[in-house]
Amino acid sequence: MAELAFKEYIFKKGNKVTVYLYQSSIELVQQGLLGKFNKINLIPYKNIVTITLKKPGFASNGELVIDCGSNSNKKEKQKNTIDFTKHELEQIIELKETIETKINDIKGQRVDSAIDNFEKLKKLKELYDLEILSEEEYEEQKEMLLER
Repeated sequence: MAELAFKEYIFKKGNKVTVYLYQSSIELVQQGLLGKFNKINLIPYKNIVTITLKKPGFASNGELVIDCGSNSNKKEKQKNTIDFTKHELEQIIELKETIETKINDIKGQRVDSAIDNFEKLKKLKELYDLEILSEEEYEEQKEMLLER
């Protein structure tokens, strides 16, 4: 079963992008010619390095650039950029904040998981030192924990 988006944003100016937010990733769909040839880019939150917001000027659109560390070439940057007008500024700020919240949530889950695994490894070592677990059992359990 495909994952359902919990939020959708539509930007009609500039590069005409629809953004779908999922629990673990963001999807950018740039509309192609006559609704065909759409460009779809799926970005896991864990891959996002920075999000840069350039507000629109008097005669220019703003940009939200999602940097995954590979935006060094122009084509990659364009694929991860959302153009917006001053009328869409409130919506883009909400999108940026939502993405940043998801990124922080995922980082927090990683830290919690690492701490939990560390505690489990300590308990395993104690059981091994008390000779409750054989060396083979200890190594097997340790490997299982380290693979997570």
